[in-house]
Amino acid sequence: MTARQAGALLLLILGSSFALKIHNLDHAAIKPLDEVFHAIVARNFLKHPFTPTLVDHPFLPYNHDDWLSNHIWLHKPPLAMWQIAASFAILGVNTLALRLPSVILSTLAAGLTYLIGARLLDRTAGLIAAALQAFNPVILMLTHGYVFSDHVDISLLFWTELSIYFLTVAMTSKKKWPLICCGISQGLAFLSKTYPALIVTPLALIALMTASQSPQSRGVPPRNLRKFAILLITTILTIAPWMLSIAIRYPHEFLHENAEILHHLNENIENWAAPWDQVVFYYWIDIFHVYYPAIIAAGIIFLFRAFQNKKREHWLILAWAGGVILPNLLATSKPMCATLIGWPAAWLMFGYLISRATRRDRLALGAWLTSALLALLFLNHNSIPTRPENWGQHPTAFAAIMRQHLWVLWQVLAALAVGVLFHTLMLPPKAHRAAVGISTLATILLAITFWKTSHAPGYLKVATEVTQINANTPNFQTVGEFAAKLPGNSAFLVIEQSRLENKLVEFATDRTCYPATSENWPTEARDLAQAGALPYLLSAEKWPLPIVYADISEGRTIYACTPAAQAAAPRLIP
Repeated sequence: MTARQAGALLLLILGSSFALKIHNLDHAAIKPLDEVFHAIVARNFLKHPFTPTLVDHPFLPYNHDDWLSNHIWLHKPPLAMWQIAASFAILGVNTLALRLPSVILSTLAAGLTYLIGARLLDRTAGLIAAALQAFNPVILMLTHGYVFSDHVDISLLFWTELSIYFLTVAMTSKKKWPLICCGISQGLAFLSKTYPALIVTPLALIALMTASQSPQSRGVPPRNLRKFAILLITTILTIAPWMLSIAIRYPHEFLHENAEILHHLNENIENWAAPWDQVVFYYWIDIFHVYYPAIIAAGIIFLFRAFQNKKREHWLILAWAGGVILPNLLATSKPMCATLIGWPAAWLMFGYLISRATRRDRLALGAWLTSALLALLFLNHNSIPTRPENWGQHPTAFAAIMRQHLWVLWQVLAALAVGVLFHTLMLPPKAHRAAVGISTLATILLAITFWKTSHAPGYLKVATEVTQINANTPNFQTVGEFAAKLPGNSAFLVIEQSRLENKLVEFATDRTCYPATSENWPTEARDLAQAGALPYLLSAEKWPLPIVYADISEGRTIYACTPAAQAAAPRLIP
């Protein structure tokens, strides 16, 4: 495949992916966890770009350690929210602007996967990996805000991949600029989601410290040590201004949030604790979908080839995948997308399997054909796990989740076994002629499973279904339009119909909001008034208070809790 052909195919992949992601991107319902928090902090950055706040005007006392209700918000670094704030500044504060940075960066990240694959492996491997990444259903869920950590994870993915790309350039360049760009990108990835971004540092250690040396040389060449130092120093200089600033200005929140990040390793943070097989036989089945057994088989074959060929490019990809996966398997808390920045490495190994198969590698050919056939014939709706009702409660027996999905193991073993048989029994020159037909058949099967299997929707079909969810309620947009006419010291007490609804109202109204109950709202209203706020009650229930606004579309009513709040309201809607 020529560079021009690969470039044309890449543009087609990325353009189609971008168009798919844009569909219904402006759906009005914002996810309470975590999208609304990122939206609120980004909107507040428009007022003060270097002061991260959640509750911008806290009238009532708050817990400095509770990221769900804090004033200074350091639960995530600022870069993802800065990117959203920039989008807000250009397009206005709306849901399209909220999610557009995720669409742009996720699409560019798929392009980076191609560039990395083309440099470390070949163009075919890079294109296949880029396609799987561009249309991955879970990444589309992130871009549409339906999955925990949304734009923060997408920002981490893009900047980490950009850093790895510059690292691959630095591996063959004598110039300093790729290392500087690598370090800056790693620093920006850190400012997206802190410590996971530092995966690039050990990769750089492998890439730079294992560079080819003359037989007479011993140890690491001083030039490579200088390269590594440049990367580290550039990373530190990128991170330091923000980290020092918040450490000095907000020492309590800074220490608490950094401790919480590290506690993911040995504590159950926010009920994300899970056994190891929750990741391998639950999350990854959902993430890699129809291609999961093939990806495992590809990883095993890739490891075998790495030992056989002794190429540092292969070891770099293996270190990329392993450096992300292993810590998450060992950590106590395991969020679903915690391994996101390692997924491109898995797709690259799968792309390499197909690339080798098209070049008549009999081991790869047998494994690819078998995994494609099995996915087409046996994958069904029950194969892909769904979120359990008893989330956070896991079976205690060893490998209990794995035993529920043994189909993954037998399909992997079957793919490897057939691959070995092909390698053993298909001898040239007849094997070369047969390989062409088998490769063509496997390509057809790959195309079919991209849309449909015999018993379940395929990869692209599931991705398309994500964009058709189009959740639009509740959105509190009319409440927000009314609140814009209220004084800046207005505050809402929200009797919630679902958890964290007060944050949805806070984003819609750009006013301070607190959750309330039918029993405690009078006390909360009094405390707000004493603190200098104009208290309003938002509720679906009827209360003997003056009505200042009725949101008929979502069945909510705004009541004035004090005469001053009633007087400040622009009009009365019966």
